[in-house]
Amino acid sequence: MAKVKTWVWIVAGVVGLGILGIVAMAAVGLWFVRSHVDVRQTTVTAASSDFDAVRARFASQKPLIELDDHGEFIRANTDRPVSAVRPESLNVMAFDPNDDKVVRMDLPFWLLRLKQGGTRFSMGGDDVDLAKLRLTVEDLERFGPTLILDHKDHNGARVLVWSQ
Repeated sequence: MAKVKTWVWIVAGVVGLGILGIVAMAAVGLWFVRSHVDVRQTTVTAASSDFDAVRARFASQKPLIELDDHGEFIRANTDRPVSAVRPESLNVMAFDPNDDKVVRMDLPFWLLRLKQGGTRFSMGGDDVDLAKLRLTVEDLERFGPTLILDHKDHNGARVLVWSQ
């Protein structure tokens, strides 16, 4: 019986470690999404109540970004003081009355800082692009915990974005 060459064992070991690495990365990615994104069925009334509860925390603030009914940029309300408190997460809550679903997502700021070339993330088929909203992660950090966006379109869909 012929002896298996050493290089064959090395190649098999490297391939095996590569496969294990890919499986581990997929598991970590799945864990991250499951722990930071929550999609639930809801009613219009319950969703409105959830939005109002979050919005009440920022009752005295205008949203940092204002959009028109079509989601186009109107103005940035950057006339607010610089905060000494750094936000820890960017939170998004979106409601689609056609699906009766509310999506909640919280992204740690350390993850936003890692992103190069603008920060864009997808939520239920819609992209949220900070560059399109004329914001950078540094801008959001400078303002500290704040209301970033409170947008409702003519169909009843609503998006609320805040940092905390």
